[in-house]
Amino acid sequence: MGSLREARRSLVEARQIADAARRDRRDLPIFRLPHVGLAGLLHLLREEPRLQTFVERELGALLAYDARHPREQLLGTLRAYLDQGRNKSAGAAAAHLSRPAFYERLARIARVLDVDLDSVEACLSLHVALLALDAIRSP
Repeated sequence: MGSLREARRSLVEARQIADAARRDRRDLPIFRLPHVGLAGLLHLLREEPRLQTFVERELGALLAYDARHPREQLLGTLRAYLDQGRNKSAGAAAAHLSRPAFYERLARIARVLDVDLDSVEACLSLHVALLALDAIRSP
């Protein structure tokens, strides 16, 4: 019985790794379970209504803003900021924006979401929500 359980677990893990490898942007010759990480977990939970509610609660106002102002794309600005470890200069470069323009967009994001982007906890929650949104939108 234990070997059947282990075999099932191995197959589930193999599928998770395959899914992660398809979505991942890193150029790795081999994907292993540690590469799956949080994004892999969120991908597994992508159809969970509570995860979808979390994304809506965290990012809903920003998604609505971007729908009304498609040229600004504040979601992309937030992603650049968080992907660069909250480093504003690196985020501006990654977003291909001047630093003043990037800072203004961050201020707008903070107002739209009513959040303190200097708060590690708030940014962690937003980053997880972005990863969950990616998982929900992925096939």
